[in-house]
Amino acid sequence: MSNLEPLVKIGDWYYQAAYGQLLPAEPDVSNAVPVVLEPRLHSLLNYFLLHPNQILDKDTLINDVWPPAEGTDAAVMRAVGALRKVLGDNVKSPTYIATIAKKGYQWLCQIEPLTSQQRKPLPGTRTLTATELTHTASDTEKGLPWRFISAVCNILLLGGAALAYVLASVTVTPLTQLPDTVKPLSALTGQEFWATLEPGQQYAFYWHRKSEAAPQQLARQDLTSLKVNYNEQRYPVVSQPLWLDNNQLVFRAQDSEQHCYFYQQQVMPDFMPASKVMPCQQVLTQGLAILARDWYWLDYDADLRRYELWRRAEDGNTTRLMAFEEKWHKVDQLLVVGSALYLVARQDFYRSRLYQVNLEQKQLEKIADFDQQIITSSSWDKQHALLTLKNSELQLYNLKSKKQLSLGPMTWDLTQPQRYQERILSTQYLDYTTDIVLLTLANQQLTSERSWQTSNRNERLFAANGEQIAFVSERAGDNQVWLSQGRDSRQLSRLSSGQYIQQVFWHQDTLLSVIDNQLYQIALEDGSLSLINSRPVSGHYQSCDDILYWTEQTSDGWQLMAGLQQPEVLLSGVVNLKCAPAGLVVQFYNDSTLAFWSASQPQQLSPLPVSLNWHHILPEQWTSTERQLLWLDRQQWRLKVYDWQSGEISSYPWPATALPLEIHSDNTGNLFSVQPRHYDTDIVWLQNRS
Repeated sequence: MSNLEPLVKIGDWYYQAAYGQLLPAEPDVSNAVPVVLEPRLHSLLNYFLLHPNQILDKDTLINDVWPPAEGTDAAVMRAVGALRKVLGDNVKSPTYIATIAKKGYQWLCQIEPLTSQQRKPLPGTRTLTATELTHTASDTEKGLPWRFISAVCNILLLGGAALAYVLASVTVTPLTQLPDTVKPLSALTGQEFWATLEPGQQYAFYWHRKSEAAPQQLARQDLTSLKVNYNEQRYPVVSQPLWLDNNQLVFRAQDSEQHCYFYQQQVMPDFMPASKVMPCQQVLTQGLAILARDWYWLDYDADLRRYELWRRAEDGNTTRLMAFEEKWHKVDQLLVVGSALYLVARQDFYRSRLYQVNLEQKQLEKIADFDQQIITSSSWDKQHALLTLKNSELQLYNLKSKKQLSLGPMTWDLTQPQRYQERILSTQYLDYTTDIVLLTLANQQLTSERSWQTSNRNERLFAANGEQIAFVSERAGDNQVWLSQGRDSRQLSRLSSGQYIQQVFWHQDTLLSVIDNQLYQIALEDGSLSLINSRPVSGHYQSCDDILYWTEQTSDGWQLMAGLQQPEVLLSGVVNLKCAPAGLVVQFYNDSTLAFWSASQPQQLSPLPVSLNWHHILPEQWTSTERQLLWLDRQQWRLKVYDWQSGEISSYPWPATALPLEIHSDNTGNLFSVQPRHYDTDIVWLQNRS
């Protein structure tokens, strides 16, 4: 089989290849529960079914099933053993997978495709035989008048049509098979983002830059010759380009003086320079949408500290439609699905909410809450949105049924997807790796010393307790908490695939972590988890002077809290905090000025000469020590330092070609950054082999 049918029968199982679901095929099983394979077993079984009766050695399986540098002989043996256990296979007398001594493995079982014409009844259903059908019909003719029979038939036909309509409304037709191939479209040196095709689909347009520190320019690629042309205009910051008509793109960008403008650019048939249309306040990457020839965009009013929704009519008149709560972290995405406008808001540090915009009443209507951040969004068809969720595969979301469908493990590292017929155009990060780097701040200079932990996988979230240092690493596959002491490091947690670590910190020699919006204690002996608090986490935790503080968004807004057993509200309006000598530094949702707070004088707040807007700086991008408060100025590529004793602020150019994702400090005042290595991105097609 060169490709898998959506539903096949293998031995005693029905198998849905797209979803990795197994269902017992015995007709007497009426309450059967599907077995959902974890991603690695799902990929392994699909690979076996695509290569039946072939002897597959371990190296082939490692290369084709496991991600680069993750597969080992032992991993293959464990996965095959686990798959056999699920299928109920016997190693000595195999039905499904045979071990061929010194050669590899072979799939033995017959694969029976179940198409819509020949699909067999699932467990719990029964098909009438020809004799039964004839007997039933004759009995009906004798006992019932023909008008009644006709009425019943009409009712059944109408019911069947209604059922078909309902099924059609929740089924995504092009996805009878999930994408299984990633094919590069661009292969340039550097990074490409936000690809789009012109309506004739002969040319692709995307942003290109040579490195992380370089400005971006618009590229046009001929999809037949693969020749690439570049526009000479360059921008430090850009948004997703949208088609204004068949020949023109519109986008937002910063000019050389860091001012925000809307730009309009003719790109077909000739590649012309862009012209400024009107000013804006901030470049939001996906904050622009076009509906019925009107422009809709999100902007950030720095003076009023709030996000706003605007409209530009076809005649050029602009109107502010809505202003949004300051208590929300971000309101940064618009998308058009069908004839409706939708908005993505990040309610807090971790969760997103999807709204439909009622343009007549100028109100938001909630569609759904997501426990992850929605990174990007686009339209799939008239009722489905295509979403990139943090630490997840690409997802299709049905806006009517509110059901969610994963596009499979092939889509894990893809972002900025756009659908074109039965293919998806997307951005793929290549060899993206982060390191925890030790920094030195001395003699009025900031220098990058070396990687604190060396590996070929992502490292992040640094937390120190004396010589015990916890951090998150993907060196063993999925993200796990590791514990370092001296030169020795060991994996501590044993999280299942898909769990995501959002915060790691110490409290009274106890290691705590926020995992999937829940607070856990991690046992230092065996890495086992103990749930501390069942309430979802919305803010951040900090342990200062052996007291656990945290921020939380409640029905009354943001609050500074303390006391897990009997939570107490200490201060209102606080979204984040850091430790300070004899107190806390607190950050407010409605005021950029940081303030000093002390438990000994809880009613007194002392403003600090430091301004950090919580909409624009992440909790991991500022930190504190006993001597200093430190934060990243991402616009000026600098590290800013406030000295507690002198009250002076110093500024240091960042000593790397890419800004860090996080900065952290340890007990002795050392500074660490989570630094991305140099990486490339490509524009790729996501599709099926067929």
